[in-house]
This record gives sequence, structure tokens and C-alpha cells, in this order.
Amino acid sequence: MDKKEKYEIAWALFVIVLFAVVIVGTLPQDFVVGGVPNSLSILRNDPPSDVIQTTVISEQYVFLVKEAGPVNSNEMGSPYLYNLIIAHPGEWLNMTMRSADVTANFYFPDYADTVVDDQIVPGLVTYDALRVPNLTGPFVFLNGEYNGPWFSYQVGELLVLPSSGYFDSQDLSLLQAQNLRAQSSGLVGDPYNTQMIGPSSQFTVVTDKYGLFNGSVPGPTLITRLGDQVTLNMIFTTPASDHNYLYNYSAAGVPSPVQGIEVGVYAVWWNGTVSLVAQQPISYGKPMIFTFNATAPAYVYGIISPVYNVYNPDGMSNNLIGQDKGYVMGAWGTILVEGS
Repeated sequence: MDKKEKYEIAWALFVIVLFAVVIVGTLPQDFVVGGVPNSLSILRNDPPSDVIQTTVISEQYVFLVKEAGPVNSNEMGSPYLYNLIIAHPGEWLNMTMRSADVTANFYFPDYADTVVDDQIVPGLVTYDALRVPNLTGPFVFLNGEYNGPWFSYQVGELLVLPSSGYFDSQDLSLLQAQNLRAQSSGLVGDPYNTQMIGPSSQFTVVTDKYGLFNGSVPGPTLITRLGDQVTLNMIFTTPASDHNYLYNYSAAGVPSPVQGIEVGVYAVWWNGTVSLVAQQPISYGKPMIFTFNATAPAYVYGIISPVYNVYNPDGMSNNLIGQDKGYVMGAWGTILVEGS
């Protein structure tokens, strides 16, 4: 063995030892909830009652959320929520994230505080800790990783509810001002920075050619007042192209508007329970009218269970030449109830 080979072997052994030192040194942080020392120390110092154990499973193209602790998420008997995290001001989300299929991303920009940006990779577990904003209201998170043509619809909402009572008009004004500052500077045209409408008791939302209410996902945040009788008109324009996830293909490759899915209004309660208020099978081209009394602190409206979309022109999609399919949610939003 000449001198050059000895140096090469020595260098390879040095690199291996260096990797071993790094792995051993970071092992306690890589495989515990929180993921980074700063987040871990904060969660250890916070009382357990302020920490929500939050599991996020990414499915193409939706988030599946389960919470336990101060909030126990429940959607009409199911332990899971789609695209919705429910919390109270000042709490912490102790997050465990997994992928059910493809690589995704959890991106949460709180414009007044911090940004959380985590990759969610199949076969691995991602951990992070997210402090819930002190402002009540809806905060959007999204998938920032391209994982197919509908990836931009993989958008969720952290709905920060008052710990008790209803939304304060001053808090909502502060949130709206924060959003407007973002929209007028670095986020001009951002479709995820949703419009806030109200307070009112009469609302109309209309899907565009992409199947989104008023051109954004989530749709507009509607504000009403405690005790109001609310009338919500939802109009689904008839899907007519592949740009709309509600335009689906049969096994024979024939496209048509999706049928048999439910559209409705659902109450969101302080403990994370989501209960049915009213729902109807989807219809196109005419108003779907929902009337209810505002008694819960918040509501979600629209399609809250994902639509299975299949792109299969002329029946040609298959594993050999390629296929595009997945669960998509686009026409949904929230209603906030101001206290009297």
C-alpha cells in the first residue's frame, strides 16, 4: 500500500468518525417531539395544559389532523379533521408529521411572529413545535412542496378560537389590518391571504372556473354576530374543464361534474368538536341556500370532506404511461361569530 492510498483511507475514516460524532451528538434531538433544542426547552417549561399534541398526516393533496389535550379534534364522530387545526391563544402545538404517500411540506407564515417550514417525507417522522398566535382568527398553512398538479390546493387553516366566549371585534380588526399589510407589501396577489367579509348575516360565495370560492383557498372568512340568523348562498358554477377538480373522469375516460358529494355548514366548538348544522348534495348553477342561528364560536362551510379527483382522458391513464389522482379540497372557508 503506497502513501497515497494510506492518506485516502485515513481521510475516509476521518469522515466516518465525523459523521458518527454528529449523529450521536444530535440523536436526542432528532427523534423526540420538538425536533430542535429551542422548541424542546420551551415545551418542557410550559405547563402540559397549554400543549396540544398534534398529529398531521399528509395525503396527496390534503392534511389529516388529530389533536389531543386542551383540544380533542372530532369531526362528527371521526377523530380526524381535514385541513383544519383548532387551538386557543398562547397554546403550543407539539407537532408530529408524517406522509401517507408523497413528499410534502408544512409551511406556516404568521406574518406578525414566526415562520414554520418543515419537510414531510415518506418513511420519516418530522417534529416541530408551533406557538399559537395570541390573536384569535384563521391563520393559513400550506404545502410548499410540489407533489402533483393540485399541490397548491393542499392548504389548511389554524383556527384560533377564544378559550371561551366569542370573537372580539377589536381582535378581528387587528387581524384584518395585519393581513392587509401583508397583501400590500410582500404578498401582493397571494391567494392564501383570504378576504374577510362582514359583520353581516347575509352572504353569497361563488366558485370560479378553478372550483374555488371567490378565487381563494380557503374561501373568504365570513363574520357574523352572536344570535344572528345567517343566510349563506353557495353557488357552484358548472365545471367545464380540467382546471376544476370537480370535473372528474370515469373509468371509461369520460369527464363530467362530480356528483354525490355533500355541501354544508358545520359548527366548530371550543373543544375542537365539529358538528353538522345542515348539508345538501351538491348542485351546480343555482344557489344552495343555508340558514342557521349563530350560536357556536365558529363554523366551516362548503365541501369539508375531500373530493377524489381522477384525470383519465379517453381511459388512457395507467401505471405504465402515467396517471394523476388524489383527494382535493378547494371550496371551503370559515365563519367567525362576534360576541354581543
